[in-house]
Amino acid sequence: MGKSVENPKKNIISCRVNDREMQALQELAKKAGTNISGLMRKSLLSMAQSHS
Repeated sequence: MGKSVENPKKNIISCRVNDREMQALQELAKKAGTNISGLMRKSLLSMAQSHS
């Protein structure tokens, strides 16, 4: 049985990045105090809010 979470994520998005892009993602995530998935979620929400 999987762990219970407050806001489960059931959709997966993947893409390929080069070494430079991966390094940038890792550095940005570290500065933001999160992981790359969290960084991408925050970025998506921020972009959605600025375009509404």
